[in-house]
Amino acid sequence: MPAMGANTCGGVYAPIYLSIFTTTVSFLLTLITIPGNFIVCYAIVRDPFNELRTPFNYFLLSLATTDLIVGVLMDTVSTVFHLTEVLKVDVVDIRILHILYFILTTASILSLAALTFDRYMAVVFPVKYKLDLTGRRAIIATILIWIIALGASFVYFKLGFIFYSFIFANAAVIFTFCVLVFVYASIFKKLRAQIAQWKARKPTGAAERKEGKMKLRTMTRENKVIQALVSVLVAYAMCFTPACVMIYMLNLCHSCDCGLIHWLRDLQFVIVLLNSGINPYLYAFRMPQFKKVVVRLLPCSRLNREVDIETSVSQRGNNKEHAQ
Repeated sequence: MPAMGANTCGGVYAPIYLSIFTTTVSFLLTLITIPGNFIVCYAIVRDPFNELRTPFNYFLLSLATTDLIVGVLMDTVSTVFHLTEVLKVDVVDIRILHILYFILTTASILSLAALTFDRYMAVVFPVKYKLDLTGRRAIIATILIWIIALGASFVYFKLGFIFYSFIFANAAVIFTFCVLVFVYASIFKKLRAQIAQWKARKPTGAAERKEGKMKLRTMTRENKVIQALVSVLVAYAMCFTPACVMIYMLNLCHSCDCGLIHWLRDLQFVIVLLNSGINPYLYAFRMPQFKKVVVRLLPCSRLNREVDIETSVSQRGNNKEHAQ
């Protein structure tokens, strides 16, 4: 019986219509992935209100940075590689594409796990969260994420793409997804209990009523953030589940011809790339804080503010002249 992942079809070109399809999709994903993730990174780094510089948003920055690199490097290299397959010339070493795939996908999954852990701590242990999870520690955790992603991914050179992708699908994707689902279920359960508890309270004074309203407002905002992250998790499942099925077929189907092998290899690759393209549109642009910062940073918004300032100064000057 052949070993798992032995049928790589390394010396056989992919069908030309498949290469045209993957070239086109990779190029379109470049146009989607880069702008969305760049805006998220730019908004967090240049936030004029200083509202986005929190541990949670540092993890968001890590995820957006990873997805931005996917757009700049992976999508671009994928476009060039599959275009060279159409032309039947060897310009890009496929190993470059593979190692980028494993490094960036691992970093993306770990960043999503860090975001989940952050929200779990914020909801279940709010006091401990405020004391222990500082911006500095979030940055250190982000650095560790990249160290793990780089270290683990180079095992690919020893095992090969198909077999290592099988290990990766089981260890990183499926296991991580199951853990995240369990954690999110715990978060929602705790959050619902807290909201019900505060709604059931009967405040006796104005101060308690004000505190209750602020607490409910905070919990409602927290609920919206978690719902946005759940949409990211759903997209993660919708992209990685078919990719994992294809990876299983790549490893277990010993009678598959090279045409099918190439279809499975390229389609699961493109589906994973898609996940990086849609992430920012699922979480960042659904959060009011991000919307406010992005609008403020728009060039036309700056121009309007300058006009408002000039008008205000001019009006004050005119008022002074009239008063004199």
